[in-house]
Amino acid sequence: MKSHFRKTEYYTSHNANTPVELDSEKFPDFKGETEEEFLQYIYDNLDGWVDSEGEPPFDEETQNALGELQYGSMEEYWGSYQNYFEGELQIGESTPESNYKNGNFKTIDSISI
Repeated sequence: MKSHFRKTEYYTSHNANTPVELDSEKFPDFKGETEEEFLQYIYDNLDGWVDSEGEPPFDEETQNALGELQYGSMEEYWGSYQNYFEGELQIGESTPESNYKNGNFKTIDSISI
């Protein structure tokens, strides 16, 4: 019997961009008083501010910080592979390259490792 086997490993990766500082005083529509309220305010409005066309609603420093927060490059600061991984030993068959979601492999059966 000839069969196709593969081993898989699954990891969790935690990534973050460089922290930016935002001053609530520069957001005249913000009426909250706590950091939690400020976080929610930024979360609720970030997409609209960064992707809006026309004149930016904030000074250049604040607009740049918002852009960095939304689109800044991410760096991994922790990955589960540093401590452990999950995975499987699989038996199956190769599939067309268009099946990228499953790594071009149709799993028939597997055993967790």
